[in-house]
Amino acid sequence: YLEIAENELRRLTMLTERVLNASLAENSQAILNKEWLDFSQLAEEVVQSFKLIADKKGASISISKSGHDFKVFGDKDHLSNMLFNLLDNGLKYSPNSPSLNITLTESQNKISCSIEDNGIGIPEAYHRKIFEKFFRVPTGDLHAVKGYGLGLSYVSQVIRSHNGSITVQSKAGTGSIFTVTLPKHGKK
Repeated sequence: YLEIAENELRRLTMLTERVLNASLAENSQAILNKEWLDFSQLAEEVVQSFKLIADKKGASISISKSGHDFKVFGDKDHLSNMLFNLLDNGLKYSPNSPSLNITLTESQNKISCSIEDNGIGIPEAYHRKIFEKFFRVPTGDLHAVKGYGLGLSYVSQVIRSHNGSITVQSKAGTGSIFTVTLPKHGKK
């Protein structure tokens, strides 16, 4: 429990820094503390920290892997926050029996991490806009999920700063799959 609390404190500190950096330096490059890390191990740590939140909502989380070498050169805190944000969104937008599935895939030059949920989905018309700062998918007068529309913008920024990409597969009512692709072994 102490380790989980420590991880959460680090994540909350990073969230605060993220908001401050976003408001102070709109166009400047964020400073990253890159190091060699095992993305698979990082994902397991994030899931372990997230389990208390997931259990409280009756959610199930699974991780599957295809491959053995998931080394990337990246900022551990930002990559952790990116994963946490995607899991948190999957949980928030899956109102009934939430199920989150993480799939890590290794190829010769890259690793992919797909996070699939069984939530409300995202209409195709909004797939590009969801990564814009302050954008939220319109829901009429229904505001069941609170937020400012910064999470996916941050996720996209972190991935770009690691020379990666993100895609979304989703339709209204069918859940979503966010796939993050990062260069394997990264760049110094």
